[in-house]
Order: sequence, then C-alpha cells, then structure tokens
Amino acid sequence: MKLQTIGVLLICILAAACATSGGSHDAAPASAPADKAVATDAALPPLTLPSASAKRLVLNMIGPAAVTQAKDWSSFQEEWRATFADHAKAAGVSFDVQKGDAHSISEAGTLLQVYVNDYHMVGIGSRIFFGVMTGNAYIDAKASYSDLNDGKAFGERVYNTSSSAWGGVFAKMTPQQVDAIASMVFAELGTAAHP
Repeated sequence: MKLQTIGVLLICILAAACATSGGSHDAAPASAPADKAVATDAALPPLTLPSASAKRLVLNMIGPAAVTQAKDWSSFQEEWRATFADHAKAAGVSFDVQKGDAHSISEAGTLLQVYVNDYHMVGIGSRIFFGVMTGNAYIDAKASYSDLNDGKAFGERVYNTSSSAWGGVFAKMTPQQVDAIASMVFAELGTAAHP
C-alpha cells in the first residue's frame, strides 16, 4: 500500500512539472482578462491583404531569451505548429513554419511573425488531474502580418489569453487558447480570400 502511495505522489510531482512557465511571471499578465480565450483589439478593422496572400501562411515564432530558452518552449512551439496545421488544412491554406529570423521568400503568401512576450503552458490533462495547482495558463503575444513575397506589412494584432482558477478543470488551457488564436488568424485570412 505504501508503494502505491509513493507511486501516485511521484506521478503527481512529475505531471506538475509539465505545467511550466515560459517567462518570469507566476500569474497571468494584468492585461489578460480572466478565463478569456482571446483578448485583442476588437475595434481594429480587418487586415487588408491580397487574396493570393491568403492561400499560404508561414508561421515564425520568436521572443525574449527568457521565453525562448524556457524548458517547454519547443513544446509550446509544437502546440502552435500542430494547431495551425489543423486550421490550415480545414481552410485549404498551405502552411509552413519558418525558423530563425523572419524573412520574406519571394513567394505569394502571408508571413505571420509571433513575438511571444510571455506564456505559461498548462496542458488540459495536467489541469484535469491537478486542478488549480497547475496555475493559470496564459499567452501574451503580438503578431505581425506581412507579405511573404516582399515583406510589406499588412498589420499587427495583439493576442492575450488567460485562464482562471475559478474556471476549475473547465478553464481554457494552452491548447484551447492556441486554438482560439489560430481561429482568429484564419478568420483574418478568410476575409482576404473572400472579400
């Protein structure tokens, strides 16, 4: 019986390590509303981009050293890659990820450079298993849309997401927050593709 108890405690400790912070904050940024999937400047008009640019999206993710050197940065990037790939497939949009510095490649499309100021990654499984002990998931990022062909700027959007302890196990965790951001990005592309 003691061995089972120790085993359960060990699993709890290891799983809690999966909920890590990419930045230096312990709580959600003050600018992110509680348990919001996405908070952005809703008053902004849709981006103006050519319909040819809406048929291909290239994602580039950067951030300060404290973010990009976090132990779960690659997992965080993979969450974005997989989620955006799913949305791209559903929308019939070609999708790629660009590593390193963002740069145009003389091809039609949209370059989405996401500067992640800070984040706290919490998986849905961790939240269900450990509840509020995992902390609040959040993403504080700015996205710059530009022409993949010549680098001409299309515009910027600020994406701030946050979960709340009050939401319990049903609060929106990192996968749901990335999914909400992807929905907004592809809605922007959809507006250009179907004026």
